[in-house]
Amino acid sequence: MKLIKKINNNFALACDSQGEEVIVSGRGIGFIKMPCTITDLSIITRTYYDIDSKYIGLLNEIPEDILNISVKVVDFAKNKLKNRLNPNLIFTLADHIHFSIERYKKHIVFEFPLTYDFEQLYSKEIQIGKYALKLIKEQVNIQLPKTEVLGIAMNIINSELYSSIPNNEQDFNELIIHMTVIIENYFHMTIDQTSVNYSRFATHLRYLFKRISQDKAISSDNLKIFQSLQKETPETYQCVYQMKRYLNRKKNWKLDEEELLYLILHVNRLLTREDCNQKGITSDT
Repeated sequence: MKLIKKINNNFALACDSQGEEVIVSGRGIGFIKMPCTITDLSIITRTYYDIDSKYIGLLNEIPEDILNISVKVVDFAKNKLKNRLNPNLIFTLADHIHFSIERYKKHIVFEFPLTYDFEQLYSKEIQIGKYALKLIKEQVNIQLPKTEVLGIAMNIINSELYSSIPNNEQDFNELIIHMTVIIENYFHMTIDQTSVNYSRFATHLRYLFKRISQDKAISSDNLKIFQSLQKETPETYQCVYQMKRYLNRKKNWKLDEEELLYLILHVNRLLTREDCNQKGITSDT
């Protein structure tokens, strides 16, 4: 196998014996001088095929212990489910878990109520979500709220390939395009829609749209946090308010303060990362 380029200390871009590009992991593999050919494959602990290049940057943002949790959860999911899983799931799930922990540390907790029908329809995905929370407690000593099970289950559901799960992807994609235009017009900017930052933003919008369309609205006690962010980031709030009006006009969805808080957090995150990228700054969070 040929090591092509270091990603970080424990990950590298490589090329296998068939000439296929692959991401490999192994403790300290990034310290090897590249490019080079290695014959001792025992230094490689795992290979990742068919990974979208835009997710490679996540490896420098997500703590290794969180990534390891995601790997174990995905392995558990593969044994539980019949459907193939998107090969990018390990990285997108790690990003979701990382952000959930960040929110938890800031005392921002969303409640995603589970209906009986949802638990019956996606019982295996719910089991995977519960397993993930158990791992997070064991590995990093953080007990995320039980309601986070749904967020992880939704990640799994969205990643299942060739499944019979109904979805409104085309409809949601059109909504995301309009949300993006609203942000770009309001802040007079152009968002890099090929970036991982935008991809994660679009993913979180899909979660929100699915919850709203299935009457699984967010419900929690974050009103004070919403009011605080409304004052601290008035421009983002006004932008999000335009998004709210559009969704109400287009889909007759009525977003409450909790859902607006969810949007403010993710729009702020997108804007911060976009600003860092434009300035050539690499974020560590």
